[in-house]
Amino acid sequence: MEDKNSLDRDNKIENNGQKDHAKSGEIRYRLDQKSRIKNGAFQLITLFIVVIVTSVTTATYVSRKIQENPPVIDDNSNFSQMIRKSLDNFGNAFYDRTRIREIYKDVSLSLVGVATNPELFYGDSYEGVYTGVVINSEGYILVPYDVTSLTDSEIFIRTDRDNDRIYQAEVVGRDTASGLAVLQVEGLGLRPPKFSDSSTVKVAQSVIAMGNPFGDSDRGTLTFGVVSTVNKAYPILSYDNRDVKVFGIETDAKVTPGNSGGVLLNMNGEVVGFNSLRLSSSSRSGLGAAITANEARNIARSLINSGEDLVPFIGVYGDLIPEVEGEESGFYVQRIAPEGTADRAGLRPTDIILSIDNLPIETSTTIEEYIKTRKVGDVVKIRFRRVSEIIEVEATLYGTSVD
Repeated sequence: MEDKNSLDRDNKIENNGQKDHAKSGEIRYRLDQKSRIKNGAFQLITLFIVVIVTSVTTATYVSRKIQENPPVIDDNSNFSQMIRKSLDNFGNAFYDRTRIREIYKDVSLSLVGVATNPELFYGDSYEGVYTGVVINSEGYILVPYDVTSLTDSEIFIRTDRDNDRIYQAEVVGRDTASGLAVLQVEGLGLRPPKFSDSSTVKVAQSVIAMGNPFGDSDRGTLTFGVVSTVNKAYPILSYDNRDVKVFGIETDAKVTPGNSGGVLLNMNGEVVGFNSLRLSSSSRSGLGAAITANEARNIARSLINSGEDLVPFIGVYGDLIPEVEGEESGFYVQRIAPEGTADRAGLRPTDIILSIDNLPIETSTTIEEYIKTRKVGDVVKIRFRRVSEIIEVEATLYGTSVD
């Protein structure tokens, strides 16, 4: 019995010893862990202090050296060349300047300087000089109306091909609403630029505004930008004092006295518009404006054919629908001329025109006879039926369509 009790005591003592040893080990582990954390924090703080001291010392040293020997940066320095190259790379990412130079060199041959005093071609002022655009091989030139406003004055042309020769031009016709006019120079021998369908122009498309008012491409003007708005209506006062609307392309490519009358080009070097300082000045946006190439060419062709102001053209083809079961009579639209008055106003085939400026449509010629009393640029109210809906719109009258 005593041996058993002795054995139990020995086991108890051994177990207590093991527990004390375990507690002692745990305490040492915790102490070691705290020591490692303290040492790590100390090393981090020391490293941080070293970095700060090194940075301050380096900055102070460099600053003193710069003050003692300030660097000289000129146009030929490596630093200047590096900056210029960076700017060039940025510019090339936005537009291809080489392509723009190529377009300018090519299209400037189709632009001429226009003035009522030939001495102005050799001056430095843009006042009294304009840009004209050759529109065909027969010597017809599209110009701003202003250059022809003095009907008794002679008009002179200077070309980039032969700077020493001054040509005298003849006025073919003028359009008071759009502010465009056509001149002709016999034997001019210049080729026209390439033209694009301006109805395909899109917002954000890159464009170039060009002019050559002195008839010398070395003194021409060019601005670059993107299309802001297409088919924008510009309310202006016509040259015969009527309130009219002219539709055009709005762009942040600046239109200036130097390129007014010149061309708005796409990046293929094709004409999409004719720059108009008159339209640009009428807008408070500060952006440039150009009459669409399609519209300007139609006007030019009409002036060449008639030599007179344009005749308004509604641009609808169809026949009269008589009054049936209490429904109003009207003009049934079978076909619409592209970019004509009706097309711009939003009419579609199968629409039935019921009235124009509150005048009922009673015969198949009612519309045609009425618009003969109006002028290009006037705004008329067209009331029409589309299926079961009655719609009324305001439409700006455009000139005669010329195929």
